[in-house]
Amino acid sequence: MSDTTRAAAIPRGYLGTEGGSGLKSWIFSTDHKRVGLLYLMAISFFFLVAMLLGLTMRAELLMPGQQLVSARVYNSLFTLHGVIMIFLFIIPAIPGVLGNFMLPLQLGAEDVAFPRINLLSWWVYMAGASLALLSLFGGGVMDTGWTFYAPYSIRTGSNVSLAVLAAFVLGFSSILTGLNFITTIHRMRAPGMGFFRMPLFVWGLYATSGSR
Repeated sequence: MSDTTRAAAIPRGYLGTEGGSGLKSWIFSTDHKRVGLLYLMAISFFFLVAMLLGLTMRAELLMPGQQLVSARVYNSLFTLHGVIMIFLFIIPAIPGVLGNFMLPLQLGAEDVAFPRINLLSWWVYMAGASLALLSLFGGGVMDTGWTFYAPYSIRTGSNVSLAVLAAFVLGFSSILTGLNFITTIHRMRAPGMGFFRMPLFVWGLYATSGSR
C-alpha cells in the first residue's frame, strides 16, 4: 500500500481526532477545524470581557457622581473596551472562526495551504490579546479611544505604547490569516472549480483577505 493510499485510509474525523483530545493536542493542532474552534473560544472570551467592561461603564453612569470607578479608570475601561471590540472581536471573528472552519470545506481541500502558519496566526492573536489586557495595568490607557489619535495619545502619559504594540501584533495575525486564505483559494480549489464557480462566502473571504 502506497503512502498516499495509507494516508487516505486514515479517518481524520470531524475535528481531526487522530491528534488526541487533550489540551496540548488542541493548542498545537494544525487542523483547520480545530484552529477555527480555538479562535471561537478565544474571541468569545474576549467578547465577554469587553461586555463586562461595557456593563461597568453603564453602571457607573446610572447616577451622578462616582459609583464604581474613578474618572481615570473609567477612561481606561472606555479605551480598552474599544480596543477589544475592534481588534479582538470584530476584525478576526468572521475570518478566524468561519473562514478557518468553512473555507477548505467549500473549496474541497483537506486543509488550508499553510496549516502551521494558520496555527501561528492564532498564537500571534493570543499574544496581541494578552498585551492589550496588560495595557490596563500600570496606569492603563487613557483618553485615546481605540484609534490612539494625537494629541490625546501623546498627552495621556499612560500605557499607550503597549496598547499600540498590541494592535500591531494583532495586525500581523490578520496578515498571516489573509495570506493563507489567498494562497488556499488560488492553489487548493477542487478540480473543475474555477473562480466563477466558487461559493459567495469564499469570494467574501478572498476580498477581505486582500484588504489586510
